[in-house]
Amino acid sequence: MHPTTPGIARQRVAGFHTSEIPMVDRLRRGLAGAGHDCRCKSQAERVLDQVDEIRRAGALKEARRMRDAIAVVMVLLAELDDLTADESDLSAYGEIADLFEDLANHASRGAVCGRLLARGRAALREGAPA
Repeated sequence: MHPTTPGIARQRVAGFHTSEIPMVDRLRRGLAGAGHDCRCKSQAERVLDQVDEIRRAGALKEARRMRDAIAVVMVLLAELDDLTADESDLSAYGEIADLFEDLANHASRGAVCGRLLARGRAALREGAPA
């Protein structure tokens, strides 16, 4: 088992570094606040919409992947029922601890994806907090 760290779960979502997310929002807000009424503004909006759709599709795919990973961990955690308090192989307890860490990390990544998906495009255009 190679558990991920919670920091990694918060740093990357669907291939995008989380620092990129506010940048797209800032660009969208800056474009709206510039007051320009030209063809380039609509083209920029289309590009930002495409980036947003790609990001959202990736986040949904990643959320599903985390759900599936959690399902696998839950199956493996069923071995907990076979352990006793006086287990002679102490490494079994370490493996169980690792599984719980994996579960927490997968859930954390899934939560990040869910929060990204919860922020709709309309909210971004209206200037809702990121």
